[in-house]
Amino acid sequence: MQASEGSDTFEFRSPHGMKAAHSSLRTFAGIAVRHLQHFNHPGRAWHDLSGPQDTLTVVLAEIGGRCEARTNLHRPAALERQRPNHISFVPAEMRVWGYTDNMESVRELRLSFDRKSLGDWFGPDLAPGKAGNPKLMFHDKRAVECARLLAAECDASDPSTGLYGEGLTIALLSACFQGRPQKENSGLSASQLRLVLDFINEHFDLSVSVFQLARLVDLSSSQFARMFKASTGVSPHRYQLNIRIGKAQELLLMKGESLSMVAVATGFADQSHFTRTFKRVTGATPHEWHQNRTP
Repeated sequence: MQASEGSDTFEFRSPHGMKAAHSSLRTFAGIAVRHLQHFNHPGRAWHDLSGPQDTLTVVLAEIGGRCEARTNLHRPAALERQRPNHISFVPAEMRVWGYTDNMESVRELRLSFDRKSLGDWFGPDLAPGKAGNPKLMFHDKRAVECARLLAAECDASDPSTGLYGEGLTIALLSACFQGRPQKENSGLSASQLRLVLDFINEHFDLSVSVFQLARLVDLSSSQFARMFKASTGVSPHRYQLNIRIGKAQELLLMKGESLSMVAVATGFADQSHFTRTFKRVTGATPHEWHQNRTP
């Protein structure tokens, strides 16, 4: 059975008792993030949760009962795991069943990724063994909150910048796979910080990923994000956003610069996205901000 929306088509493996589904897809730093909802016929229903890549699935809503992740279709999950909003990690090509009995529908966020990418994100902070073994129906409130926000991004007709989704994706994966973070005594060195800030300023109109910035100074993404915030007081995403808004303010003070031109010049998807972000950061629309600064 397939779930489709736009150009995305998702194929459920070995489905039984499922009657319909829909899917919306975004990709953040090479990780496929899908918001899925599937509907079932009365009675038992199941499908194989595994895929060609590692899979992390976060259950966001269950209507009519409880769903389970099972390694054996005929062996129910332990009662203490049968709570709402459970999370399951399924290594690539390892058969694990998503099982329901007389449930109307399940809504979930499903991430697909190569295991190597976790090493790129977390480096030495990756908890030993977590990425190689299945872990079914565990619970983490922080991961669920990130999953809800990512689901909204998948469905949004006017989504935020990719940096926002990337940050949420890292936070979700961190909650599930990161061990106890190694504590850095300080932030980035002066030379590292200068290199990163120069790069951000030169590419302010682009969505530069945390992974790209971390590679500049030979750190994992999680190490870099912590050390960058220790040095600047803000996250890499927020720093880049502040630079963009600052550049936009400079352009707004120049005569003859239209909002659409300013939006394009500072890397926003369109004028609407620019206006909404500008107001969120400054508390005023671009027009209001400009009026308050011109005679």
